[in-house]
Amino acid sequence: MLAALNLPTAGVGEHLGGYLLAEDGDGHVLGLAGLETHDRVGLLRSVAVTPSARGQGVAARLIGEVLDQARARGLQHLYLLTTTAEGYFPRFFPRFGFVRVPRSVAPAPLLASREFQDACPGSATLMHLALHAASQEEPMTQTIPGLTDQTSTSALLDALRAGPPLPLEFWLHSERLVGPGYHVTEVKAVTIEAMDCGGRASSWRETVIQLKDGNAREAGEGFMTTRKFLSIYDRVAKSVPVRGEAEVRFEYGNSVTPAMQYHVTHVEPQGERVIVHLRTPGVQCKASDACGQPVAAAEPVEAAACCAPTSGSGCCGPATTDLISLG
Repeated sequence: MLAALNLPTAGVGEHLGGYLLAEDGDGHVLGLAGLETHDRVGLLRSVAVTPSARGQGVAARLIGEVLDQARARGLQHLYLLTTTAEGYFPRFFPRFGFVRVPRSVAPAPLLASREFQDACPGSATLMHLALHAASQEEPMTQTIPGLTDQTSTSALLDALRAGPPLPLEFWLHSERLVGPGYHVTEVKAVTIEAMDCGGRASSWRETVIQLKDGNAREAGEGFMTTRKFLSIYDRVAKSVPVRGEAEVRFEYGNSVTPAMQYHVTHVEPQGERVIVHLRTPGVQCKASDACGQPVAAAEPVEAAACCAPTSGSGCCGPATTDLISLG
């Protein structure tokens, strides 16, 4: 079948156990897809559907099964090589999370495979999907450092400058938040002046970097590299008074995801990319020990420096759960 569809067959015999077939009720083969395992990395190959069965979702079901197998095997990354990316990439592979990456980032075990050595031409496009096997997922409290941790602007920049130029991705709670082709649209040096519900004033600085989704063509070009990100930041820093000690946050949103300013938990360099891990902002009472004082020590509500609406409360929340009737 592969030969009939002009697809490469080199190395197929060595990995027959990873191939799946789709058949109709009469036993006729409709399509196939293969999974090769190379160390902790998987290679999706030989996805083919007979002409008479195309347009019926056969390929999508086969790929879904391959992804399930890859996760069950504990694979961390899945790659594919394709010479038809221009036709399939914009409308097919992104639904599964695949993104185009430079061929130079392919891990060593893949470079030694027959697919890379013999089967596909050097012009073939490399695509990548990060897998998260259920057996290897960790609780959020372990993968995300303490929720009060802050990452300074200088710490982020130092981490990005420390390694070679690689695709830069932004993840939230172990899932990719920002897709390929994004833009850095704004870098803001923000000074915040505030007063908490205990009447104490404070001020601090933040660096807010705004990200925006690109168009379909830009998404096809992959993720911005760390080098380009740093060049954008450095250009802005010549004109905007950003401070290295200020906490850095990333602002992102689109028609599906509400705009939000995310905290940075840590930067994770990997072999073929760099991931900036984010967390959602929280709301807390900053008055701390000045909030929730005993009633005897609190001033009358008319004179108290507190935002509580309930008489006798020394905190920033209501002290009772009175029922209010409307109408």
